[in-house]
Amino acid sequence: MLMQIQIEFISSALLSGKEGKEKIDFIMSSVRNGKILVLEDPLSHFEESRLIEATMKKVSSKFSGIEISTLGADTADLKTALIKMLGGKTGGLTVIGPSSLVRHVKRDPMSIRLFAGDGRRR
Repeated sequence: MLMQIQIEFISSALLSGKEGKEKIDFIMSSVRNGKILVLEDPLSHFEESRLIEATMKKVSSKFSGIEISTLGADTADLKTALIKMLGGKTGGLTVIGPSSLVRHVKRDPMSIRLFAGDGRRR
């Protein structure tokens, strides 16, 4: 039997109209429905902490939590810091998936490798 994993690529335009709780609720709803999300823009450190906090409140026997990895958000040069200070975007992405599907995430400064599976032996 072929295992299906749904990966959804979310544009910055879709999330730009959502702030705070609405953005976190959108992400949580998708991940709780078994989707792995790739966000065009990285989540801020504050948004990541709010997402983790919301996840911890929802952990149960049916939902084991999330795996999250962000690429490109922690560049620390002067140009990037100035762009962020002025409210601009500097590029990057965030990958979020349900712990029940995401087996392992390997991250280095230039890439994210995500290994996924449903946990059943084939």
